Order: sequence, then C-alpha cells, then structure tokens
Amino acid sequence: MIIGLRVFLISLMISLLSCSGNDEVSTLSISDYVSDNNLMTVKTPSGLNYIIHNPGTAPFPTESSDVTVNYKGYFLNGEVFDSGEGITFPLNGVIRGWIEGIQLIGTGGSITLLIPSNLAYGPSGRGSIPGNTNLAFDVDLISVQ
Repeated sequence: MIIGLRVFLISLMISLLSCSGNDEVSTLSISDYVSDNNLMTVKTPSGLNYIIHNPGTAPFPTESSDVTVNYKGYFLNGEVFDSGEGITFPLNGVIRGWIEGIQLIGTGGSITLLIPSNLAYGPSGRGSIPGNTNLAFDVDLISVQ
C-alpha cells in the first residue's frame, strides 16, 4: 500500500513538473493580451477577437470556400508554433475561429485572429498545442475558390 502511494505521488510530481512549461501558454487570457499590447480589437459574440489590417476585396469567402493563405500561428507568449505560405484548404476543415474570422476579409485582405481555446482545439489540444490554449494568427488571404 505504501509503495503504491509512493509510486503514485512520484508519478504525480513528474506529471506536474513536465506540464509546468505549458502553464504560461495555457493560462494567458486574450483580454490580458489585448490590454498588455494596447491592441484595438473587435470581439464577436463567440469570443473571437480580431484586427482587420486590410479588408481586401470581393470575393469574400464563405464557410464552404477553399482559401489560399499565408499565415503565422503563435501562442500569446509570442512563441510561433506554425506558419505557411500559399497554403490552400477548405475553410470548413479548420478550427472554428478560422472559419469565423477568415470570412471577415476579402481577397488580398489581412487579419489578426485572437482565438479562445473553445474556438481552437479545446481541452484536448493538438500536437504541440496544449489543451485549453488561446491562440493568435496573422493571416493574409491570397485567394478564394
């Protein structure tokens, strides 16, 4: 019994220590990020915050559009976790925050999306993105098909 408890406590300590590197990533709030960086964002009813740098022109994408983008994805601590240039994909095949946000700009437009975790990967996370993590993306919409 004591050995089992000791193994449990050691496992718990290792688990907590190995997660400590992600604490900053997963606990930064979007409102604190906006305030700390003196950003002027628009917030949608879903909780998505965005800044349109260039609204672009028609055509504007719909949820069923294929889009080609340049993008950079980063945690609110500034660490980049992904980027791409000239990437084409169906808009309805990505996270909810992208589906909502990319429809706000037209071809040639650019936007910064500050996406709450519930519109991203939620509690389960994905790959290098821990669960319950708010994300930021800078996106240039190259074309809409």
